[in-house]
Amino acid sequence: LGQVCEAAGLRFVAPPLKLCTDNAAMIAWAGIELFRLGRRDGLDLSARPRWPLDSSQPAMLGSGRKGAKA
Repeated sequence: LGQVCEAAGLRFVAPPLKLCTDNAAMIAWAGIELFRLGRRDGLDLSARPRWPLDSSQPAMLGSGRKGAKA
């Protein structure tokens, strides 16, 4: 990914590898990135599964579950 971004003139940003196996840490990282971008939500917001970090991208389809019980 770093090479693809470099070729496109973009900066590749990712959390430290040690945080990538902990879902809570990944959620916190996403929150930090949104905070740094100046994006704030009030306490009246509703949590949504599969919340996009990039509001210009279409939402993901489906519940994200796999298998017979999905």
